[in-house]
Amino acid sequence: MKLTSRVGLSSRIIIHLALLSLIILIMGIVSIWQTMSSQGIINELIINDMAAKSAALEMQSALANHKGYATYYYLDSDPKWLHELSHYRKAFDDWLEKALSVDKDPDHVALFAQIRSKNREYIRMKDDVIRLYEGENRALGESRHWEVRELFFELNALVNEYNVRIEKKISGIMDASQKKTIRANYMVVSFLATSLILVAVFGILLVLQVIGPIRRIAGLTSTDQGDEKSQNEVTALGRRFQNLVSDIESSRKELTHSKTLLMHSEKMALVGNLATEVAHSIRNPMTSINMRLFSLQRNLEMNEKQQEDLSVVAEEMRRLDNILRNFLEFSRPHKLKKQYVDIAGIVNMTIDLLRYRLEGSGVEAVQEMQDGLPFVPADAELIKEVFVNLIINACEAMVDGGRIIISGYKSFAEEIGPVVRIAIADNGPGISEEAANLIMEPFYTTKPEGTGLGLFTAARIVNEHGGAMTFESTEGGGTTFFVTLPIVRDI
Repeated sequence: MKLTSRVGLSSRIIIHLALLSLIILIMGIVSIWQTMSSQGIINELIINDMAAKSAALEMQSALANHKGYATYYYLDSDPKWLHELSHYRKAFDDWLEKALSVDKDPDHVALFAQIRSKNREYIRMKDDVIRLYEGENRALGESRHWEVRELFFELNALVNEYNVRIEKKISGIMDASQKKTIRANYMVVSFLATSLILVAVFGILLVLQVIGPIRRIAGLTSTDQGDEKSQNEVTALGRRFQNLVSDIESSRKELTHSKTLLMHSEKMALVGNLATEVAHSIRNPMTSINMRLFSLQRNLEMNEKQQEDLSVVAEEMRRLDNILRNFLEFSRPHKLKKQYVDIAGIVNMTIDLLRYRLEGSGVEAVQEMQDGLPFVPADAELIKEVFVNLIINACEAMVDGGRIIISGYKSFAEEIGPVVRIAIADNGPGISEEAANLIMEPFYTTKPEGTGLGLFTAARIVNEHGGAMTFESTEGGGTTFFVTLPIVRDI
């Protein structure tokens, strides 16, 4: 088990495929070898042994005719029988030479020598009988004829013995060929069985280590498709991979966003330390100054010029206190008190709060809220502070008055999901391209008396809620700020 765990999946598949291919290759080689071996036996049987068998039969036939034509000549002394006799003698010798050329078996060669010797003796004695017949000594020729018959039977017995031997050899070759065929069949069956076992093992390996994991991974997609399981694991796996790539891309964007927040947090920490020191160093003297100013305004009799100067001092002190509060707000992390709130209701409260400010600036506020907006998890006071900041900025931008349209609607953000989006649009002068790149940065402001922390603080509040604050602006064509808040988020 430890050994297989060290071998990669692709290596194990390659090993099994190589082993299976090797078995099939060996099976093919052995089959070819068996076929060639059987073919060699068949060739030997056809080319040599069958030729020897044919020669033996032809020798027996020639020998029988040899005997018969001599008898015919004895009966009618016709010379044509002698001519036929010489023909079959030659045929016997030719077939004997044919048998010698195809059969090199030592025992058979020795037998061929006996047949040749016996045949020469038979021909010699047969010729003596024929000469007696030709010399009109037929009685002696007839007597010798019976002696020749005995020699004929001996010669015929030798030829027959060779015929029996060659038949036994052919039978033995056929038996050997049959045994080879049976053995080859057994080997092929064994190889096939082995191949089937290897195929089964290979199939189990694929199921356990390839198809099984693919199905398990594909099963994870069931959460995206309800309880119904996909019948195509590869499609499900591909869908899961696409979702994974999408999640990675989303995580990358969130990481980039978190990096930006971290950089701002470092700035906030630095300014926080400074603001704390400023608060301890300035707050107490400012409190004393404010108390003395209040006392002077009540107890001193001052002319108009002195009262004006004292009012300017008090106003500047209030501005310093406002700056100090902005620094403290910037440096202090918010402790969100989330609950599901009606965002449209918060917009109404904000407009009511700023009604006199709007009227004093000659600005008309118009609401265009979508019906049935869902509640969102948020800190109502902090979100109201965001809306206050954006509406006041719009009022200050429209120095000659104008119109603010506040719209709310349900939407979907790729990085967040289902959201409620609040758009605050003015018809002011817009934001220049240079300012648009810096307006969300801390300490950047276009106002003579601004601190540059209002928009940054508002954006930070929205981000802490898991949302986003963006804007669109055309120089000379107004500005629209978008506050995007998630609908579903753990409180």
